[in-house]
Amino acid sequence: MASSCLRQRGNRHSDLHEPLLAEEERDEAPGSNGKKEKELSFPLNYLNGCFKMVVDIVRHFPFFSKSKPPVVLSDIQYRRLQDLWERIRIPYDSNNEEHQEELRRLWKLAFPDKPLPAMKTPLWKDMGWQGEDPATDFRSGGFISLQQLIFLGERFPSTFRRLLNKEEGIRSDWEYPFAVAGLNVTFMLTELLELRKEPDVPQGDAFRGFAKLLENEEDALEVVYAATFELLDYNWLKQRASYMEFPNVMNATKSTVASALASQEFSTGEKFLEHIRCHAEKITFPVP
Repeated sequence: MASSCLRQRGNRHSDLHEPLLAEEERDEAPGSNGKKEKELSFPLNYLNGCFKMVVDIVRHFPFFSKSKPPVVLSDIQYRRLQDLWERIRIPYDSNNEEHQEELRRLWKLAFPDKPLPAMKTPLWKDMGWQGEDPATDFRSGGFISLQQLIFLGERFPSTFRRLLNKEEGIRSDWEYPFAVAGLNVTFMLTELLELRKEPDVPQGDAFRGFAKLLENEEDALEVVYAATFELLDYNWLKQRASYMEFPNVMNATKSTVASALASQEFSTGEKFLEHIRCHAEKITFPVP
């Protein structure tokens, strides 16, 4: 290897390619055992090369990679996480008067000038429920999914009406049902944020960003819900989707929300909404 080493001798214009020590000079240098050193150098160099190769391979194994520190929550973050765990456990109960009253509340938000004739009526389909009894659609979302639809209607009424009535864009002949889509958004977010793993504090990248909202927003999940539902409709229109393509649109929405949360480039619900809208503008879909 010595013959490949270069040096500069004398002034800066000397031959820059002159070896530091020619091969013949090294072998015949006084006091050296040239032949024996050459014989010993081969196995040592070989073993050294093998060792470096093994180290390089092992360091790429997942369990040798640098792990992220565990999520440590403040008192207020943990209390709000506990509240979410408690709410997620509650199923919708059609025999519970409080639950029925919340359903009537949702009806009034959707159709303020139209009285609800009965708790079971085909008119529920106008809101995007699958049948005449919304209770049958709550299986995956639970009571919290009803609360989040109500939150959207009360906190963001213009967005609620726009999504319910499909007021923007060129709509499909076979549109996604508003209410059932809302339940899907609720379930997707609880999965993305690992909120169904009680009592373990979630450790995923999305939850790390969500934890910032828990610190500053009492209704952190509802704010993310509102932004996600709005993004879902944006993706739907941009993809020019129809009913059978709903899962693809939902997956694209989930991916964007996950990236936005993981970025942690926000501290309040309002900033998160702005961040989601900024991400939405970067989404492109192939034109059918």
